[in-house]
Amino acid sequence: MMINNLTMRLYDINTERALLGSILLEGKLFEEVNGIINETDFYQKSHRIIFRCYKRLFTENKSIDMVIMVEMLHRVKLLDAIGGATYLTYLINNVPTTANLHQYVKIIKDYSYKRAVFSKINKFSTENIDTQKLVNDIVSIKKYEEIKEKTNKDIILETISDAQKGTDFKFPENFEGLNKITGGFDRGDLIIIGGYPSNGKTSMCIDLTIGFCGEFDYKVLYVTLEMTVKANMRRILARTQEINTMKFRHGNLDDTDRNAIKNMIPQIENIWKYNCVRAYTMQDITRAMANYEPDIVIIDYLQNIADPENLSEYARLTKFTLQIQQMARKKDVATILLSQFHRPQEGRIREPRNNDFRGSGSIEERAEMIFLIYWERKLKMESLSRQDGDDPEYAIINVTKNKDGETGRVEMKLYPEYHKWVSFNDNKDGKDVIKYKNAKEESEKSKYSRR
Repeated sequence: MMINNLTMRLYDINTERALLGSILLEGKLFEEVNGIINETDFYQKSHRIIFRCYKRLFTENKSIDMVIMVEMLHRVKLLDAIGGATYLTYLINNVPTTANLHQYVKIIKDYSYKRAVFSKINKFSTENIDTQKLVNDIVSIKKYEEIKEKTNKDIILETISDAQKGTDFKFPENFEGLNKITGGFDRGDLIIIGGYPSNGKTSMCIDLTIGFCGEFDYKVLYVTLEMTVKANMRRILARTQEINTMKFRHGNLDDTDRNAIKNMIPQIENIWKYNCVRAYTMQDITRAMANYEPDIVIIDYLQNIADPENLSEYARLTKFTLQIQQMARKKDVATILLSQFHRPQEGRIREPRNNDFRGSGSIEERAEMIFLIYWERKLKMESLSRQDGDDPEYAIINVTKNKDGETGRVEMKLYPEYHKWVSFNDNKDGKDVIKYKNAKEESEKSKYSRR
């Protein structure tokens, strides 16, 4: 880098040491800088190597500490390149305080920005680059912006501005009933969708995902802790093309189905901002959030998150719900979290309530909004069988918590074979819903007609 006598003002080795030493002292601090600080932000080569190792350990879901770092650097033959284990000890011993971690980040990012600018200027002077290109190149360099405390005046003015534009996100058109009750939702919100097992939670989120991506162009990350990524895509294709999901499972797709699916590839691949990842732990979820930086993340579902600490179900779900809420706010990402109820006892099936959540009362406490799904006919007729062309099922989405206002019930038409949810007032299909009491009455009628 030809920065001549300006070089001495473009890095701070002590600050780089303080940041790396802080993480070595408290490995969990890496999560706070991951995605903000990059390997290239460090001036000293040995510091880049150390940070790269931190990232690798984090990606592999391993602890970051002195012993593991020495073993890893030795294994990849880089221990001597950083000055040996002695240098790692030196980093730890020279940390003024880990409490200033974010100040260290700011200093390192500022110097990294200055080096990038001067690098462009040097290239301009040595390679006869066009002046306008130099300006464009410098403008394109992202500068780190520290989050600053806001004054009351700033907050009031932002409140007025927010009121004029409404919420950050809306629900898709077929879920207009949710918009009428809630007004939509904001970045940082935690929305919990609850329901009994196999009662439509994932199906609803598949339909929401399609609307978020296709109708609004939101960037959506679907984190599945139950299905495979391929199974998730199968449901999306079933919904968008109205192909019965069982045709995929039985291998009964015909040429028309296959052509319709292939025609969806450009839209999903090039237009939608959609990613789906399989996860097992909170670390997996955190990494996916950092990698894809979504507007909305859907986590399917809470009770399936693995816990290496072997805590009780109550403690485990309380911990994960709090972590997910904090992650939503810290990353400024709207988060939809699915959560199961205990399976109802036979003869005691009723509409779900907030206190039915399996495992922890904190699930209800942490949410900005709670939606409870109730598909009565499915619960009371577990051997329910459906065919293409059947009338839609009757389902209820009950908004039981809404931090800023109304609660209430939203009636829906559900085609479970397509994972398709339709507003109850949408009569385009010309079909009536099937309710449990209707099915029961029909059964009674047929019984008497046979006598």
